[in-house]
Amino acid sequence: MKKTLWQQVMPHLVSIAIFLVVALFFAKPALESGVVMKQGDVTNWEGMVHQSNIWKETHGRWPLWTPAMYAGMPAYQIAMDGPWTPLGVIDLVLKLGLPKPINMFFLASICFYFLCICLRIRPWVAVIAGLAFAYSTTFPIYITAGHDTQMLALAYAPAGLAGVILLFDKKYISGFIVTALFTGLQIAAGHQQITYYMFMVMGLMVLFFLVQHIRAGNAVPALKAIGLLAVGCIIGIMVNAVTLLTVYDYSKESKRNGQLVMDKQNANEVVSGNKTTGLSKEYAFQWSYGWQESLSLMFPGAQGYGSHGAERDGEQFIYPKLTENSHVAKFLTEKLNVPEEQASNIALQQSGSLYWGDQPFTAGPVYLGAIVCMLFIFAMVYLDDKHKWWILTAAVLGVFMALGKHFPGFNYFLFDHLPFYNKLRVPTLALEMTGLVIPIALALGLEKLTANTAIDMKKLQLAALITGAIFVIAAAMYFTSDYSVENKKRTVAMTQLMSGGPRANMQASMDSINAAYPAEQDNHIYENFLYMAKGDAATAKGLLTALREDRQSAFGATILRSLIFVLLAMAAIYLFAIKKINAVIMLAAVGLLSTIDLLTMDSNYLNSFNFGSKDNYEASEFPLTPADQAILKDKDPNFRVLNTTVGDPFAGDSRTSYYHKSIGGYHPARLGIYDDLMQYQLSGSPNLNVINMLNTKYVIQQTQQGGAVAAPNPNALGNVWFVKNVKLVNGPIEEMKALNSFNPAETAVVDNKFNSQIAGWQPADSSSGATIKQTAFDFENVKYESNSNAPHLAVFSEIFYKDWHAYIDGKEAPIAKADYVLRTLLIPAGKHAIEFRFEPKMYNTGSTITSIGGWIIMLLLLTFIGQLVWPMINKKKTVA
Repeated sequence: MKKTLWQQVMPHLVSIAIFLVVALFFAKPALESGVVMKQGDVTNWEGMVHQSNIWKETHGRWPLWTPAMYAGMPAYQIAMDGPWTPLGVIDLVLKLGLPKPINMFFLASICFYFLCICLRIRPWVAVIAGLAFAYSTTFPIYITAGHDTQMLALAYAPAGLAGVILLFDKKYISGFIVTALFTGLQIAAGHQQITYYMFMVMGLMVLFFLVQHIRAGNAVPALKAIGLLAVGCIIGIMVNAVTLLTVYDYSKESKRNGQLVMDKQNANEVVSGNKTTGLSKEYAFQWSYGWQESLSLMFPGAQGYGSHGAERDGEQFIYPKLTENSHVAKFLTEKLNVPEEQASNIALQQSGSLYWGDQPFTAGPVYLGAIVCMLFIFAMVYLDDKHKWWILTAAVLGVFMALGKHFPGFNYFLFDHLPFYNKLRVPTLALEMTGLVIPIALALGLEKLTANTAIDMKKLQLAALITGAIFVIAAAMYFTSDYSVENKKRTVAMTQLMSGGPRANMQASMDSINAAYPAEQDNHIYENFLYMAKGDAATAKGLLTALREDRQSAFGATILRSLIFVLLAMAAIYLFAIKKINAVIMLAAVGLLSTIDLLTMDSNYLNSFNFGSKDNYEASEFPLTPADQAILKDKDPNFRVLNTTVGDPFAGDSRTSYYHKSIGGYHPARLGIYDDLMQYQLSGSPNLNVINMLNTKYVIQQTQQGGAVAAPNPNALGNVWFVKNVKLVNGPIEEMKALNSFNPAETAVVDNKFNSQIAGWQPADSSSGATIKQTAFDFENVKYESNSNAPHLAVFSEIFYKDWHAYIDGKEAPIAKADYVLRTLLIPAGKHAIEFRFEPKMYNTGSTITSIGGWIIMLLLLTFIGQLVWPMINKKKTVA
């Protein structure tokens, strides 16, 4: 009997309702009025973008350049306006206008469900798979960290794969539209690395499907599908051209296109000229997953749980369940007589130290779910060849790429040869490929299991044996692992804080600890132990022993936890196989167990303590200090600030940029020349001459009382000055070395390749009477006036970048680079008006292409809607 429209639609509506209810339940604090999430990277972004926000209020759009970070950089790397496209409306509709992070979990579930439906998987199986995908620990961990673009890109990825499925299923029109629309939405999310991985999975799908079609003598439909897929992806790229082209254009100038190598002989890099080709391997592979850490996909505590526990409710620490019965807390109470509550707080403060894996640090493991991994193993045994091999290849490839520097032969080859791969960092993110395809296998495996009346018990037994073997491997590692591996730097800091003694006493403590723990490695960067109890080296060793026991307990507990969930799920499948329960009960049991497994683990990373009052947010995250207030009283429109009270001001400080034009900042793709300057002139003991040439008018310093004060820098050189000497050098290495000892007020260091642009200059000294000053400052437009009796060389305290254009009396003049990062112009004799304009051609080109792509998407949507509506209208006319 043919189903009615309601009967066809009802399962999908129920599925959507389930996704909505689970998302609302898991992130229900987001529904409260006046509440926002506390997300570190979002806070950093708000610090970066605040000055642009103020500019937008006046000009009606985002600026394309910002002076707020790193003395100036393209603002379109932070926030950007582009032409209108329908993608924003579609994105809002798909999220149902839900608050963050409910919208992300819902969107991920819906997009994966859509993929499953395109794979012809029944709705109830698709619901299980959709929840498995959306609630792996990846989503809550990265959402709480503020990696919103990463999670949105990942959420849309399954729908992008759905286009491939439809096209190879000969549904050419719908497949083409889905490909264009969802690749457009996925790219628009703004995380190019996740997009890179999505296209890798797409490529594997296409490759395996093409081979299958060729073997079957059916190559023409496959080639047609590939052609439509390519055009659809091109449209998805077109609608994002304003973003992609500006990113691509900027990448040539950013640190991701290469970093200065001063000593080639000691560089483990592929070097072109004086720079690495792309990021340096040392930087790009910092966050590499370890071999044993890969067990976290099934055993979340395989190498500790990360720093998930360090949440506060006001001033009260909340002691998380994962650190109950802590050996560290027990040691403190029994050996040092620390009060129980204080000991619990101390144990919580060092909860990140439970992590002992190969990454510098982590918020938490990539946990796909014990039942999910078991069902993946079952699917790899039970499925036929149509989907098995591309899924297995993508899953294994994700794990291998995530290993990064711990699988150097494979990953260094990819880094040096795979297109654009040397622009990416954090290999751990490659596990998103694994997390994307494993739930697909789960869905296909359960679909085949429930669709067949005759169940192959031998394959079920084989899957159970393989799963059991993995538990045996985990148990062997539990008994044989060296849990005493510890970072020496962290141990020094902990011992120092424990003893309260001077640094001179630390070496003796370290010698004692090294003797006790000879297997220590220097490959982690842990947070300091924040112990307040007084102790000595013996105490430090006792705490390290307690920490080792906590680590072993965490690993053991996670094996037992996963075993329980896997056995319960296997029991449900076995009862179904012997026909003691039906498919509905089996699916309900497996789905419920899998979801409980994931949600209970997720709750350790996203819970009510990740939310706070919106009213208190700005005051707590961006407090206006007396030092800030003092600087803001200065009405000079253009000077810079160095904040020495924020740790490393050049690596992770966006707070200063919230109120001031900072010479520091926070951005993973800063300008390459400025990154070089940071590494060789500003980090550690900064070169004061470089500080001065950057027009650093104020330095925020810590006071003895713990506050901060804005100290004026009388040696700041101002916005622009004439020089009386030029030192010509050959190449960036000589240029950088010349900065080690020079007076920027008198001498400009210029690469010989710019010599022709400054030819004819004459020295300017105090007797020449030459003057030059800034007369107007705007983010995208800066003006000056000069008066001199001879042609002089002016150095402008503004960052050199190719899209800045200079005009002298309205006529364009070539800009040369001085002092490695600044601009310099040859100013003719006489009175002149000088103007710098930021004019990025790629932004204008990208905007045009985006507009065209947006209209194509709109036409495709109207076509799709017409295909749905027209049959209904035609049917009514036929009946009439």
